[in-house]
Amino acid sequence: MADETEFDTLALRAGIHRSQFREHSEAMYLTSSFVFENAAQAAACFTGKSEGNIYSRFTNPTVTAFQERLAALEGAEACVATASGMSAILAMAMALLKAGDHVICSASVFGSTVTLFSNIMGKFGVETTFVAGADVAAWKGALRQNTKLLFLPSFYV
Repeated sequence: MADETEFDTLALRAGIHRSQFREHSEAMYLTSSFVFENAAQAAACFTGKSEGNIYSRFTNPTVTAFQERLAALEGAEACVATASGMSAILAMAMALLKAGDHVICSASVFGSTVTLFSNIMGKFGVETTFVAGADVAAWKGALRQNTKLLFLPSFYV
């Protein structure tokens, strides 16, 4: 566990990748796309055969610095930053669930989360049971052999 000094230092310095300009804090990269030496390098980056920034919605040095800093502060191996809470929930669901899986979800979630689990994930063969968030017996009763995810707002935790 890091002491206060270490945590404070991580909060200010983790994730910084200085450019050739030797800036004191991380630069903000306000660009949508990046330059390649040639078409072969671009193709390698776009296909994932080579690392590199291709388009800011996929990768961006500013977001990378944020992810590395947050991972360092949390003591985590890595971090994924998303544009919104709903994109984070969708990314998590798409990474963890497949057709035939079952989700138990609190009925007290944001409306778009209900739509995601009941309608959208349903199209992919994922079934969801909604239960009262604070009713432990309802959660236990909804468990199935194929239950892969229990999803509830953090105010219940």
